[in-house]
Amino acid sequence: MTSPFLDLLARSQSSIDLDDRTVTGPELVAAGRELVTEWMADGLQPGDRIGLWLPNGRRYLEALAACAAGGFAAVSVNTRWSPDEVDVLLGRSGARLLRTAVEDRALDPDGGPAGGTLALDDDQPFVIFTTSGTTSRPKMVLHGQHSIVDHAHDAGRAFGYGPDTPVLVAMPLCGVFGLASLTAAVAADAPIILPSTIDPAAIASTVEQRRVAVINGSDDLFHRMLATGADLSSIRVGGFARFNTSLDGIVARAEARGMILTGLYGMSEVQALYSLRDPTAPAEVRERAGGTAVSPRADVRVVDGELQLKGPSLFAGYLAEGGSQVDAELTAANFADGGWFRTGDAAVMDEPARDGRPTFTYRTRMGDVLRLGGFLVAPAEIESVLVTFDGIEAAQVVAVDRPTGARPVAFVIGRFDGDESAVIDHCAARLARYKVPIRVLVVDEFPTTPSANGTKIQKVRLREMAAAALAAER
Repeated sequence: MTSPFLDLLARSQSSIDLDDRTVTGPELVAAGRELVTEWMADGLQPGDRIGLWLPNGRRYLEALAACAAGGFAAVSVNTRWSPDEVDVLLGRSGARLLRTAVEDRALDPDGGPAGGTLALDDDQPFVIFTTSGTTSRPKMVLHGQHSIVDHAHDAGRAFGYGPDTPVLVAMPLCGVFGLASLTAAVAADAPIILPSTIDPAAIASTVEQRRVAVINGSDDLFHRMLATGADLSSIRVGGFARFNTSLDGIVARAEARGMILTGLYGMSEVQALYSLRDPTAPAEVRERAGGTAVSPRADVRVVDGELQLKGPSLFAGYLAEGGSQVDAELTAANFADGGWFRTGDAAVMDEPARDGRPTFTYRTRMGDVLRLGGFLVAPAEIESVLVTFDGIEAAQVVAVDRPTGARPVAFVIGRFDGDESAVIDHCAARLARYKVPIRVLVVDEFPTTPSANGTKIQKVRLREMAAAALAAER
């Protein structure tokens, strides 16, 4: 079976500038095939999962090529996660190898749920992302090679990538935002700059020196880049995600400096860069997340306030525990009749684009999900760690906007000594930093309101209480 991702690399005219060298697609194909030989000699076989816990760079790119060549599935591990979080993910996915910045470490499949090789009926398993669920365990989102490659071509065209548009990939490849930005540039033969660290000042300096034309990132990244005073006027498309609600007006501020920012939309199940605002639209339009789908084969609708999507960028399904198959029941539960993926996001339809295609505005998550550090996090993920602290009987977590972005605040019920710092340290040892509560507030009971099923915790009231507690610190 041919490999769509290897074909993408082999045919690309892109050069990828890393911190210490420049590589090309054909070079990565050769390195990936060599790595496959090593891995198979160690007993790995097609359908096995390979954990990738390392920063952007050559080792990451070679591992992706190897996974494509060998039919492995790359388990994308957030570099900001704690070792405990990483161990849980590797066990749940049934990974047999972990690639880090310094080594390839064999994993004991008996350390987690039963493993086994993973196969898809009409594609090759390729990348596994994690995304927030409704429980303490993030869902594992599986993409095949075709969905990644097809979307790369569509996004590259829609974003205007090409041989004369230097692209700086400013997001981690372990996330769908970074990987989609990279593959779209590769598909369009664009020159690529791929730094290993996300340093806004260094990125702004590179944009100024290299006259970067395209860069995608969070609103906070662009805010920090603007603060450097660098000349960013070469950026003709800066696709930005709305993560920090305190940064309203950033599109107009960027335009005053000659940089064109425009809203977009994406998520792990449909990939980042799923849609884009028209870069020629007024600033107040480009400020809104959403836009028009980049693929002419995609479709968008809003049903009862929920955004529902179709298109070639859709995932293959949620991975079941153990990683050897798709969880058919969980996957089906997230689709409506007719193959529409239910995003769980609130949205409204806009006037159609000039070519008549549907356009939408993203509003917010419909469910009880937090946006922290640019990632979606289920409160239950943090709450499940809080209740393991001796004496805490129940916990609720909400997010509060801060100048640096949304941060979690916890409310707990229980009998313990009330040492808030000890609880925070307990969380810090088990969670990524962006998930650690900045305050742990003890209450006698959670505010509730009657509901059809008894009572419901008032998250709005908890957010008000958290904001008041933080304001009192000033």
